[in-house]
Amino acid sequence: MADDSDRLDLIQRLADKQNAGDKKSLAERAAEKLAATRVKPAAMTVADAASDSRSRPQPSGDSQPKNKVPDNADRETFRFNLDYDQLRRSGYITPDQQQSHLAEEFRAIKRPLLLKAFGNDKRKVERGNVVMITSAQPGEGKTFSSINLAMSIASERDLHVLLIDTDVYRHRLEEELGIGDRKGLVDLLIDDKLELTDLFVRTNIPNLTILPVGTKHPQAPELMASQKMASLMDDIAARYPDRVIIIDSPPVLASSEASVLALLVGQIVLVVEANRTKKANVERSLKLISNCENIYFVINKTGADSTISAYRTYSYYDEYRT
Repeated sequence: MADDSDRLDLIQRLADKQNAGDKKSLAERAAEKLAATRVKPAAMTVADAASDSRSRPQPSGDSQPKNKVPDNADRETFRFNLDYDQLRRSGYITPDQQQSHLAEEFRAIKRPLLLKAFGNDKRKVERGNVVMITSAQPGEGKTFSSINLAMSIASERDLHVLLIDTDVYRHRLEEELGIGDRKGLVDLLIDDKLELTDLFVRTNIPNLTILPVGTKHPQAPELMASQKMASLMDDIAARYPDRVIIIDSPPVLASSEASVLALLVGQIVLVVEANRTKKANVERSLKLISNCENIYFVINKTGADSTISAYRTYSYYDEYRT
């Protein structure tokens, strides 16, 4: 019995010695052991993340995604609040002013365009949702027309508008809307790393997005006439078949871009200033953009006492030729 007592006493002393160095219970030690076997949680410190990324195999150069803007790139757009008060003072339609005479005029103008874009098979034309606004000469009101047409169509509940500036000489659209100089279409044509959506200016009008013309470039006219521009327009038309794409083009007789863009659109609105534009200039313009079969006229500045007046009439190109 003494021997058994001595053995029990030895076991007790060993247990007491171990407990003296480790006060944790058996249950606590078991919990710690279980926790040690768990997977590292997703939230890591900066040092952990850096170590983890170094330990992972990195993709080769060929496997890197193409045309992706780096996270630290200088992205130009995203949202811009249009100044409704300033737009109204400049004579433009705004979402909170849809009952004016000008708003009614543009309702009349947009209806045949929308029928050609989204009507039934008999009325719908190929790429009818891509509409170019131009004029024979500068100063006839094409940009004014482009903005108001975009505003009018954007007021439709189920239609979105992409307004594109292609006038590389004046940047008038950005000036009128107060956007300022931003990267845009030209930059997209010269920089393969840029994506179309990275350059969009999203506005406080939910259905209106703008693509500025972008950086001034000595070869901008050649860029507009390039195969890359043609491919871009094909991509835009295919990517946004349910969106109206309005292109504010340079004047036909002042540059060569309008005649090139006429090949890429489904409809054209030719703005003509009343009592100023000569019939011969209208006829010359029609010849240069005749690759598009659907051409409308808008007569601007018909009011005798107003520098900006309602657009009175429109007609088909075929009607004009007869």
